[in-house]
Amino acid sequence: MTIKTRILAGLACICLILTIFFWPGKEEEAYSSDVIKEAEDVTTAETEMMAPDESLESPNGTVRLQALYNEKPVCLFFWSSWSQDSLRQLAALEEVYPTYGQAIHFVTVPVGPDQEDSLSYMKQSGAGLPVYCVREPMLKEYGVHDIPKLIFIARGGQMTRPFDSVLTPRQLSYEMEKLLK
Repeated sequence: MTIKTRILAGLACICLILTIFFWPGKEEEAYSSDVIKEAEDVTTAETEMMAPDESLESPNGTVRLQALYNEKPVCLFFWSSWSQDSLRQLAALEEVYPTYGQAIHFVTVPVGPDQEDSLSYMKQSGAGLPVYCVREPMLKEYGVHDIPKLIFIARGGQMTRPFDSVLTPRQLSYEMEKLLK
């Protein structure tokens, strides 16, 4: 064996020994439930969407949305009377309103150029859901580009992802129960 080969073999043995002694083991504390829970809390805090504060016009005067969601959760529904999906969602909301109306603020907002038609539709149908009018900037802040759009806002202002499809009364109840926890 040449000197080069001996040196290389010695270095290989040293590397092998160092690798065995310093091989990173499993860090038990990294997998503990407390560490995982803390990481989930940080992730949630970084990714949660907070509801913008806007003015809502009602027949009783102006109300701040923030005042509503600081008091109790809010079910915010953007709709129009010409949309069949909106009317189906409105009927489903009307069905769960007696059950959850005391625990959750229901805010229905007619949008589009036919707001007056939507308001008259609500009066004619005898719906018990509260109706509010908003200004155009609120629609942009909430990302309302199509209707119907249903957004749940937890107490304190954390928004859920918007629902663009029609939810059944059972699905609405499930979402509202999650909101109340």
